Amino acid sequence: MTEGSPAGAADPATLRALVTARSTTRTMSDDLLTHLPDLGDLPTQRALDAWVEQAADTLRALSEALEERLLELGSKRSHSAGDDGFVSGTPGSAPRAGDPR
Repeated sequence: MTEGSPAGAADPATLRALVTARSTTRTMSDDLLTHLPDLGDLPTQRALDAWVEQAADTLRALSEALEERLLELGSKRSHSAGDDGFVSGTPGSAPRAGDPR
């Protein structure tokens, strides 16, 4: 948001940044899970697998937090603007939290 904007209103650049970050973190999470090398040493492999899963979970949680923020901003914007104020389903956007893939 910019400093001079009314309370609850987000400028378009902020909304675009949030949409991009949400999509990117979801994609990164999915991509990370596809890059699991076979190390040959079972204890090391388990440690790496656990670390990769934690990193993917963290990226997914960040994506969901960004989604919640977008929904909150869209809700505030629709109440102040009198229209839906929120564009969903933009090209390249990630599915919402809880949506089936």
